[in-house]
Amino acid sequence: MKHQFKYNPLATAILTLLCGSSITGYAAENDSSTNTTPQQNNSLQESYPGEAFYSQYYVDKSSPEAQQRQGQYLSSAYCKGTWITPVSPEVEAVDPEQATSTVTADYGHYNPNGDSYLEGNVVIDQQGRQIRADKVTIDQTQTYAKAQGRVQLAQAGLLSQSDDINYNLKTQQGDLNNSFYIAEQQHAHGRADKIAKTSTDTVELENATYTTCPPDEKPTWKIQADRIKLNQETGRGETRNTKLYVKEVPVLALPYFNFPIDDRRTTGILTPSFGFTNDGGLELGVPVYLNLAPNYDATITPRFIADRGAMLNGEFRYLTENFGYGQIWGSILPSDKSYNDEDRKDLHFRHDWQINEQFSTNLEYNYASDKDFFSDLNNSPDSKTDLNLRRAWELNYKNGLPGLKAQLKVEDFQTLDPDVADEDRPYARLPQFLVNYKTGNPLGWQFEANHDTAYFKKDIGNLHPSLDSYEPSGTRIYNDLAVRYNYRTPGAFLIPQASLRNVNTFYDQDTRDNLDSINSSSESTSIVVPEFTLDAGLIFEKEGRYLQTLTPRLFYAYAPYENQEGQPNFDSVNASISYDQLFSPRRFYGHDRLEDNNFASVGLSYSLFDDIGLERLRASVGQSFFFEDRRVNLERDLDEYDRESHTGPVVQLTSQLSENLRLGFNSAWMSNGDNAQRDVQAYYTGEKGNLYNIGYFYRQDIADRQKSYDQVVGSFIQPVSNNWRLIGHAQYDMDNHVAREYLLGVNYESCCWGVSVYGRSYYNDLDDVNEAGVKPKRMIMAEVSLRGLGGFNNKLASLLENRILGFNNINQTWTER
Repeated sequence: MKHQFKYNPLATAILTLLCGSSITGYAAENDSSTNTTPQQNNSLQESYPGEAFYSQYYVDKSSPEAQQRQGQYLSSAYCKGTWITPVSPEVEAVDPEQATSTVTADYGHYNPNGDSYLEGNVVIDQQGRQIRADKVTIDQTQTYAKAQGRVQLAQAGLLSQSDDINYNLKTQQGDLNNSFYIAEQQHAHGRADKIAKTSTDTVELENATYTTCPPDEKPTWKIQADRIKLNQETGRGETRNTKLYVKEVPVLALPYFNFPIDDRRTTGILTPSFGFTNDGGLELGVPVYLNLAPNYDATITPRFIADRGAMLNGEFRYLTENFGYGQIWGSILPSDKSYNDEDRKDLHFRHDWQINEQFSTNLEYNYASDKDFFSDLNNSPDSKTDLNLRRAWELNYKNGLPGLKAQLKVEDFQTLDPDVADEDRPYARLPQFLVNYKTGNPLGWQFEANHDTAYFKKDIGNLHPSLDSYEPSGTRIYNDLAVRYNYRTPGAFLIPQASLRNVNTFYDQDTRDNLDSINSSSESTSIVVPEFTLDAGLIFEKEGRYLQTLTPRLFYAYAPYENQEGQPNFDSVNASISYDQLFSPRRFYGHDRLEDNNFASVGLSYSLFDDIGLERLRASVGQSFFFEDRRVNLERDLDEYDRESHTGPVVQLTSQLSENLRLGFNSAWMSNGDNAQRDVQAYYTGEKGNLYNIGYFYRQDIADRQKSYDQVVGSFIQPVSNNWRLIGHAQYDMDNHVAREYLLGVNYESCCWGVSVYGRSYYNDLDDVNEAGVKPKRMIMAEVSLRGLGGFNNKLASLLENRILGFNNINQTWTER
């Protein structure tokens, strides 16, 4: 029979073993022991040390105990079980000086003149703490306490079991002998010959192990150290003579290792990275984290690249109280042995500040020494090289939608390739001011106004006296005002819109001084063009086994011609051919030209939905018919496409054949019957983590309108056995008969460790594959991750996310299967 005691000195002594300070208070009148964990099974035969202890607290994730924790501390998705300790990690222990204790035992004896003790299933409960033992003894002076026989201490997701505990209540020091422990929040467990509490904040473990592998088998990996010191005051742990074991085989030894035991940022060495590339050889990077202050830190990474030399990377992050946050990062490689002994370097800066609910601002600066810097030296495999690096400052305003939005921007670019012609380099905007105002009822009248003022500047090395070859600088002011009416019903829509557009251009003094063809009458120009559009359609539905919809659509646009020959082109390009483009009055992206329009587009869309909502088929076909030549263009003279009386048909087809398989097809023809562009894609995702997609993309070269490409892209993820899977991706350029990129790898994931090995070959984004001497970059990389310790590399997932369509979704399916 269990007995409950109100005797506080005994509870005070024992609980001090756990919390390190004395306890006062009174037990409840009735037995209130709240232990909900399974009772110990004394008859369990251990197949390895600690199995009897661990098996009580490692439960199936679908169990009520696991669900009761609401999944906050569930282990990896690859694990079938998870840890559930007697005291949940989110339960905070009460102040020991104010706590009330409940003590239960089969037998208890208090002797004011000698030792006092409790025997038989001793349980001492307090909010946020619990102690279990077969026997507890405290001396007459209440200085020394001893607990014996499967002694368990539990607090905030931590649980330990020892053969016996000796503790000095006054110095708050003691020893736990032959101990096993569980850390629920870290999903970890291990053992130690001795756990010594040397002060109120410091614990030392002798001959200790640590692993995050499940306890139902011998661990795949474990850390074993002669001594581990945990300091709660500093939030750091230290190990001496540490070895990493994989399947009982030592693979790594460190005489000293310093690691965090909480989420505080602390100066120290982070996980090293290593790899091999065909143009750099072996490389090794050792990042050093510097916790400089609560609101800023830095990471310095010395790197050694065998065929290039020593390199230094740095990153500085900061957070201000009232002025936002930012980041500065860069690197330098002096005298690159594989790059004509040139210095290689880059520098980047980014600052963001949400001033208030309406205003925000950001600042961005980027610099690189050469166009090959990122492909040669950036160790992020999913990085790409932009031809023009942006440098800009923006001030943004927004007061709701619909409503007023505005932006003030100063923007310039660094063109990395010095061989790019001057006329192909982007203009700087010094500055640009954008305003958009929209109001009205979405189902009724709407009013919209846009304003865009910018001063465009380009520094040209070779000045030419002809407007045909000279890149002028100047100010462009664009305005438009539109009013539209949205008439929509379940069966029809009718949207007429009238607008007035205006563009004003003013050449700057440098342009006037260097262009002989500019006179007083052409120093500035002003163009005004009214425009009318009508968008109308009907919606037919038929219900039955399938829901079918049929939507015929008519779009008309008219805008008169205004002569704009000789006008500069600061930032405008021709719009690409697409189905949606048929129903837009805009032939250009940008505001340097005001289109002349007199055309109509017709389209027909059909959809077929099944009873579970899948769109089994969506088919659209459309075509534009021109009633006049398009006389406004970005070039000097009209071309054949501006004189066509109609476009060719544009077709879109998509089909969700099942929840796992999707197909897509797009194609556009020109009026002469030539196919301007086409693409076909197939995308399959399985329920067991398998994925396959393939696509073919073709676009014809149409002078000054779109550049050509002819490529096939494919990727797959194929589980092969248990937790193994093959991963592949390829991009083949059919124009140049060369693989732009291919990747093949193998990946394994388990409850407590993972490994990926893959090879990759690719070209720099700016490389001309037909140029002599241009070769692909090849690399072989390996990644090993030990859950709870981090990994030696963490790049494959980021690479796949950017290369394989649907990787994130299928990866979640794989981990949760």
